Amino acid sequence: MEDVKSFFRNKPSALIALSTLLIIYVLLLLFPHDELIYKKILSRSCLEFRVIVHLFCLYCLIVLLYFSCSKYGNIRLGGKNAKPEFSTFSWLSCLFMSGCGIGIVFYNQESVLHLHNNPYVGNVVGAPEIVAYALTISNWTLNCWAQFGLSGLIIAYLYYNQNRRLKLSSILPIHTNVWVKRGIDVLMALGIIAGLTTSLGLGVTQIMGGVNYVFHTNLNPYVWISIIAVIATWSVTSGLKKGVKWLSNISIVMVSILMIIMICLGVFVLHQYDFLQYIAEGTGNFMINFLDYNNMFDSTTEEWNANYPIFTWLWFSAWSAFVAVFVAKISRGRTIRQFIMGVVLVPSLFTILWFGIFSKVGLNFEEMTYQSMNSNISTAVFIFIEHLTSPIFYKILSLLILIMICLFFITSSDSGSYVVSTLLSESGKPSQHEKMFWSIVQCLSAMLLYWCGGLSLIQSASVMLGFVVIILVLIGSIYFFKIVGNNEK
Repeated sequence: MEDVKSFFRNKPSALIALSTLLIIYVLLLLFPHDELIYKKILSRSCLEFRVIVHLFCLYCLIVLLYFSCSKYGNIRLGGKNAKPEFSTFSWLSCLFMSGCGIGIVFYNQESVLHLHNNPYVGNVVGAPEIVAYALTISNWTLNCWAQFGLSGLIIAYLYYNQNRRLKLSSILPIHTNVWVKRGIDVLMALGIIAGLTTSLGLGVTQIMGGVNYVFHTNLNPYVWISIIAVIATWSVTSGLKKGVKWLSNISIVMVSILMIIMICLGVFVLHQYDFLQYIAEGTGNFMINFLDYNNMFDSTTEEWNANYPIFTWLWFSAWSAFVAVFVAKISRGRTIRQFIMGVVLVPSLFTILWFGIFSKVGLNFEEMTYQSMNSNISTAVFIFIEHLTSPIFYKILSLLILIMICLFFITSSDSGSYVVSTLLSESGKPSQHEKMFWSIVQCLSAMLLYWCGGLSLIQSASVMLGFVVIILVLIGSIYFFKIVGNNEK
């Protein structure tokens, strides 16, 4: 491997990022920290910026709807003769696994949680269980994926059709000061590391909780982080068309298998046959009450919104710092209309099915599921499955979920490492050594942040980054309108 001096030669962005990380590490190690402080900051930030976040999500949806329905929807990323580099299945698998993954497993029974705690039941049309499911749809679908869609579309168009670099800073006007762009790329890279650590924290917590509950074995979280990091490093250095693609394909197949198993258990064990009706009613309720669920000025719902949808949407805003770049990279050859449908509509529909299936089955164990999610959410899915099937199949199914969680984080980690190395590479085309280096740094950062402050510290950092991304995307979208309008006359 290159020696340290040559590795960092003419790489100011990488040096700044690494120096900043080292300063943060030292501060965390030297000074005491109170997790309650981070929780208060997180909650207060979500509450204060509720209106801005709501408006931004609606703005993303409106802009994407416009581009999808207008003549600009026919523009092909990469030019008229560009061909897709990934099959539709692999493309959708990669973008879904990088953009969601662990969250949907960790919060698979969110509808049951909302059933016992939301301000909308009785104030909007719909039965309580339908309203709770509709709120889950509202939290995890259009408002989340629209953020990925708009930022990813801007970067993809500028990269493939305007020969700009594959960086989030590329969404700024071309004459923007180079150090301003570098500062943004460094900030985004640091935020990605924080965001990936949030995902890692959820994943490792659930893995440890699941293994302990199901197999009565205590695991060292740092060993798991190391194992995941080794596989993720292999994946990112093997290339997007090999490791990343195949791990994403395997992950989406496992998710689909798990959904089918849940339906079979619901039908043959619980004798439930109305999955489609439940999903249709919940989706319809979401559409009918869309304005109510996005009423940013309703003071009676502000505390609930701050704890659930606003945090989720800001988390996705921060997450888009790397998902947008990654999705842009794998979307050559797609038209703008195909891009929007693939990045926003398809993942939203898949997420609706996922939560609909799990929620419908979970309602049969409503009290038990609610209590387990409140007491220890990391083991909730395993307690739920334990009550649903036989002891032998319960262990098999739990093992499947544990493997799936590992794959989820690996696919997020390897795509994240690719984007971090891209952002911090002066050419925008990182070497294998750079990918490997930042994958290792990400692993070490995850270990330290996990040990220092738990999830609250990491989530607070991610939410703060979300605000920065919102500002960048708003500026970039105006610039994008101007460029597309001038070039596609």
